[in-house]
Amino acid sequence: MVQRSGGRKADAGRPDIVVTGNAVIDLLYRVRSLPQWSEAVPASDVTVLPGGKGLNQAIAAARLGARVHFLGAAGQDPWGARLMETLAGSGVDVSHFALREGAPTSPVAVLVAPDGATAFVGWKQPPPLRLRDTDIEAVRPVIARADVLMATLEIGPAILLRLFQIAAESGVGVMFNPGPTPGPADLPEVGKLLPYVDVLVPNMEEAALLARGAGLGRPESAEELAAALHGTGIPVVCVTDAGRGCAVASAEGTFRSPGFPSPVRDTTGASDAFCSALAVRRAAGASLRTAAAYANAAGALTVRTVGSSSGLPDDRAIQRVLAESKNGPGRQAQGSADE
Repeated sequence: MVQRSGGRKADAGRPDIVVTGNAVIDLLYRVRSLPQWSEAVPASDVTVLPGGKGLNQAIAAARLGARVHFLGAAGQDPWGARLMETLAGSGVDVSHFALREGAPTSPVAVLVAPDGATAFVGWKQPPPLRLRDTDIEAVRPVIARADVLMATLEIGPAILLRLFQIAAESGVGVMFNPGPTPGPADLPEVGKLLPYVDVLVPNMEEAALLARGAGLGRPESAEELAAALHGTGIPVVCVTDAGRGCAVASAEGTFRSPGFPSPVRDTTGASDAFCSALAVRRAAGASLRTAAAYANAAGALTVRTVGSSSGLPDDRAIQRVLAESKNGPGRQAQGSADE
């Protein structure tokens, strides 16, 4: 395991974060139930919003006070222009966000049920929107000056490996959210990334897949999964467990950080808010317990609003949730950080 010192470059509590991932357009359909095959269900509302795990994490981190640089691409079309405006308007540095000719900006259909459950229809990033060698070399000095590199599996493992190696060369911490959930055939390539990861943030399904891919058997609880994956050499593993909060394993031991009660309208984006909140607080020097509680509050707030990017909270809202909780997180939250 390559040892790094995330947070060592933080400027007066303002972390410097590079985020890479997708920026897409979400087409949100509010439906009374999620359809079965060959079934048509009516939508009560359709909303067009910026989305993508990368975009969500970049905006979430910026709203929490971080200096954020986004690495990604979209099409040179009206949707791509809207994504650029949304990122820049949220305070994200878009110097390394490219609008490419030859490919449309990717749309993703998001079906939102009355209880906030979601289903997605999308496709893998077309070749013209994938990161290129020139993109990676151009962002190298930005990564070298950062405190944290945040990444998801919206970017292919081969490209992520190069970015993680650049981070390792510069002593920059890597936070990896292995979503969207990889298929079994992808696990060998994903496994090559893990030695470079400082903080791994999977949900229960992703953690179980990674554990099986690493030959760790079938741990069942979030605590067991976190401890097993930490035992492979990953310094910090934080397994999100839907509304039940998260389980964290590190050299300090394994603990459960409960979630916060929250009405659920849409679980999309909750894990992105969680990851960014965790990254910002850790880079600013907070303990794992403090950062985990902060991240759980961010996830609980996000599910209250329809739209993955529209409900991302700021620090004031998170601090209010923390202050309203007399004894820390509630007994069991309804909000989810698992999507």
